[in-house]
Amino acid sequence: MIRLLIVDDERLEREGVKYLLAQENKEWRIYETANGKDALRILREEKIDLLLTDIKMPHMDGLELTSKAKELYPELPVVIFSGYSDFAFAQEAMRYGVTEYVLKPVDPEEFHKIIQKTESMISDRKEKQKQEQQEQDFLQQYFLENYLYSGNKDILEKAKSMIDMKPWKEWRCAVMIESDASFFDRVEDDFLELLQKEVRRIFFYMNLNSRQSILLFKDVYCDYQLVANHIYTFLKRNYQERFYLAVSRQFEGYEELPEIMEQLEQQMEEKFYHPEKHIYSNEEENLKLAVGGVQDSHLMQMISEDISRKDIELLRKHFDMLKVKYYDNIKYSAMYIKFVFSNVIQELFQEDRFSGERRLEKEIDRLYNCRNIMEILQVTEENICEYEKFLERSMSESRNEVAVVKNYIYQHYDEDLNLETLAEKVYLSSGYLSFIFKKETGMNLNRYIRVFRMEKAGELLKNTNMKVAQVSENVGFSNVSYFCRSFREFYGKSPESYRKGNVENEDAVSED
Repeated sequence: MIRLLIVDDERLEREGVKYLLAQENKEWRIYETANGKDALRILREEKIDLLLTDIKMPHMDGLELTSKAKELYPELPVVIFSGYSDFAFAQEAMRYGVTEYVLKPVDPEEFHKIIQKTESMISDRKEKQKQEQQEQDFLQQYFLENYLYSGNKDILEKAKSMIDMKPWKEWRCAVMIESDASFFDRVEDDFLELLQKEVRRIFFYMNLNSRQSILLFKDVYCDYQLVANHIYTFLKRNYQERFYLAVSRQFEGYEELPEIMEQLEQQMEEKFYHPEKHIYSNEEENLKLAVGGVQDSHLMQMISEDISRKDIELLRKHFDMLKVKYYDNIKYSAMYIKFVFSNVIQELFQEDRFSGERRLEKEIDRLYNCRNIMEILQVTEENICEYEKFLERSMSESRNEVAVVKNYIYQHYDEDLNLETLAEKVYLSSGYLSFIFKKETGMNLNRYIRVFRMEKAGELLKNTNMKVAQVSENVGFSNVSYFCRSFREFYGKSPESYRKGNVENEDAVSED
């Protein structure tokens, strides 16, 4: 549809122009007014594609209107109608940036030619703008994805020279969406439009892989827990897959994005331990962990989960919460405090191989023979340190399991791979494999699979004559358009441009 503004102080003249436009068999959105002053107001309020204006009008003539319109929109096509046949006047009109100059009375055949020519210019301009916007969108995705996962400040410097980073500064919260099956590679084109309409908030969308995407919001005063609930309800209502959402803390400045990404991935791992939950929030945990209000049962539950997933950092964090709560606190009896910390030691000994190395009864006796809180903390701390050493020893065994998983990915990257299937290959729980894989490789499993597939796609484009559709299928993408989009987001260029660039580089080397 072309949005068109007709400006003429004679109503019959405007009706005549509209009649001629109706003969063009095009889709128009027509605005009209009787003078240049009102026309300028419409131009400021509406996105106009073509201006058709008379020259002689009250308040503001067509040339002055053209001049002011070009200040607002330099590329706006302008067609001027006038009864003046003076050639010098036509030249003056062209100097103001007029695209075409039409004499009155208007010749329908001449009008048809001018409208066709102008419509073609508008279509070309829109297509160019669309391509430029697509390039910007892909570059945004490319730089953002690389920065999220690497935290490399050099990426920011390069991005500043190539894209508008103003939106990055406005983001205040991130929501990660994860599906239990490949979803984002086959989602309908109207998915984002429907989601935007549902949440009624503007967000920046970035696909991470076929199972994960992230939404970045800029509203400061907003309950994002409620937004996440709204999104989950929409997904559950419209799609068959199971979905999980992680809500970040609110942040300020894109420099924090890599840390936010790390937290979101950590929160998402909660689904292995609480599959009945579908929304995980850092803010929610922070409220629960307020030192004065935390319940021992909740804290012990988290410590138990830390040990299950062998996460020593979170274990120490939650142990420190217990220390803060009970150190110098006379409200609790010595026997109760011993009971609390003995539970921590018992949780450590739930690990069979660790309990085989040390005797639980002996450590519990040591703790109950302590004379003060300092000795209780020391005994508990010693057991945590021994557990940490045990994990370091066992991590060497886990490296073998990670190596098996990586090797399976290398051999089967063209298949539908997921965490559950790979965990079965090495007889581990999904949660534990997720933990040790990231610990060993520095990236989560979904990210690792995507990176490997993209690298293989780059090799195939560089070293073979395979068509893009064949490359897509060979690296495990069933949807070619999704593959092309993912490739551009990963490499910053299309598969065709990547192949062409590599051929040109090889030719340059051979000439040298």
